[in-house]
Amino acid sequence: MTDLLGIGSAGVRAYQAALTIIGDNVANADNPDYVRRQIRMHTSPSGAGTPLERDTATGAGVSAGAITRATDALKVNSARVAAGDHARYEVRADWMVRLETLITGSDLDTRLGGFFDAATDLAAAPTSTAARTIFLDRANQAASSFAGLGKGLDQLGNDLKSAAETGTTEVNAITSALARVNDELRRTQSGGAAANGLLDSRDSLLAELAQRVRISVTEGDRGTVTVKLGSGAAAATLVPANGPAVRIGVRDGPSGAEIILDPTHSAIVLTLPASGSLAGLIEASRQVGETRAELDGLAGRFATDINAWHSAGTDALGDPGTPLFSTQTLVNTPGRANAGDAAIDIRIADNAPLAPDGYRLLKDAAGWTLSRTDGTATVSGTGALTLDGVTIRPGTGARAGDSWTLHPAGGAIGLALRPIGAERLAVAARFITDTAAANKGDGRITLDTDPAAAAFAPAAPYRLTVTAPGIAQITDIATGSVLATVALDGSRIIGAGFGITLTGSPVVGDSFRILQTGPGSSDNGNARALSAVRANSGTGGTMEASLDAGTARIASRLSETRRLAAAALSVRSDSARARDAVSGVDLDREAAELTRLQVAYRANAQVIAAARDLFDTLLGVAS
Repeated sequence: MTDLLGIGSAGVRAYQAALTIIGDNVANADNPDYVRRQIRMHTSPSGAGTPLERDTATGAGVSAGAITRATDALKVNSARVAAGDHARYEVRADWMVRLETLITGSDLDTRLGGFFDAATDLAAAPTSTAARTIFLDRANQAASSFAGLGKGLDQLGNDLKSAAETGTTEVNAITSALARVNDELRRTQSGGAAANGLLDSRDSLLAELAQRVRISVTEGDRGTVTVKLGSGAAAATLVPANGPAVRIGVRDGPSGAEIILDPTHSAIVLTLPASGSLAGLIEASRQVGETRAELDGLAGRFATDINAWHSAGTDALGDPGTPLFSTQTLVNTPGRANAGDAAIDIRIADNAPLAPDGYRLLKDAAGWTLSRTDGTATVSGTGALTLDGVTIRPGTGARAGDSWTLHPAGGAIGLALRPIGAERLAVAARFITDTAAANKGDGRITLDTDPAAAAFAPAAPYRLTVTAPGIAQITDIATGSVLATVALDGSRIIGAGFGITLTGSPVVGDSFRILQTGPGSSDNGNARALSAVRANSGTGGTMEASLDAGTARIASRLSETRRLAAAALSVRSDSARARDAVSGVDLDREAAELTRLQVAYRANAQVIAAARDLFDTLLGVAS
């Protein structure tokens, strides 16, 4: 009789506990961090048949065992890896869209083409003030586009660095939380509600961490975990099983942003595994750095070629051309602790010798101080300040203690049109030639500018006269003195600031003049020469082709990243479904399980009722 009551009561208690677990599962059906619970049922141990133990021949009943979480470590890890892969490509694609938008929105290709097209119009009307003005405007637009795109890329790089810093801060917060969960798990009895809740928190934190960096997880006693960045024996430990988490940070490296371990103590550069949002940020940062380096190279090539071209010509006043573009500027960075809102106007004199380390501007109670960063020179005053050709005009609204740092910048950011009037535009060639009317041969001479050449000390004009077959003399027209006797063998003859090439078949007595271009010339030789600069094929082709190739390369990489992101999303969805099939709460399954447990509970209750009725009957017979 007592066995029957014991079996029934044990069953009621066991199935009551199981029903409680089902209720907990249903209540957390919409909780993404909850892992489905299940309780283990096992036969109660039978006794030895003594007065204090149940007889081995009788039923043993059922007991509720430990509460376990329905989880599959392999599926959970696969879901983590898939989520990290998708986060990497998704983040990289987002930033590359910004990069592509920045480049295409700059209209640099249009402005660069417009500059060269304006040179064609200028060559057709070399004395036109309107054509000269339009050409200078197009030159300014091209330089401004280079500088604007350079600043945009610089800002995009800073935004990426800030995002990476935020990402490392989030990683450090998660790993610190995991270390605390490890500590709680070591002090909590396994199999209980508290331990299972901690394990849910642990898995949720691991999932968040895996979306940021690729991790490998080793589970220890009572569910504590050791978390490493990447995999393999050389992988850095972020969270030990017993102890505090190790922090990570981000800094600028030779090839862009890089992740470092333990940044406040012995910083070690980490090779970031190719997974997680941080990996996507680092890859996007390096793409931006590569694009900026390409742009700086193209801007330097543009400035060098155009300055050399312009310096080879003569302006409307008869003076040699000067460089058209300046290639340096100062980037103004306000101090983080500035309390005021003063605007700072910066003017840099033409060819100013900027200090390599830059400058620092400080507002104090007495006025303003502008100094070189290295401390070698300082100027102070209450108004405009000038140092090394840099003039600073502070605006109103500054507070004492406000400061600004002025960093020298070159490349695309430093490109700007020098202050030059239309009459100073070197449209004409530096030297021109003419052929004597009495010449009998068909010889022609061509000139190329070479500022470094100094073969003939006197300045032009010169006369080249064929004195014998294959022999010519160079004479100074002003004095009639012979400057040189040269061989006419088709080789280049070097003059003072130019080179001479004689082609055709001149005869003895033929002569040619070489003249410097004077003021007001209608010559367009230098303007025409710009077409050769445009067609010059350097690294990556012409300047316009190089720019187009760079834009196409970014578009191709963005397309590839989007394709990879779409594939990674599909894998992530499949992995999540496989994990949730084991760990997730399915209300249909829980409803079926609830019905089964209710039936079992009622059946055990009926066993107790039957035992009670039987006991009452026996008592009635005995009385």
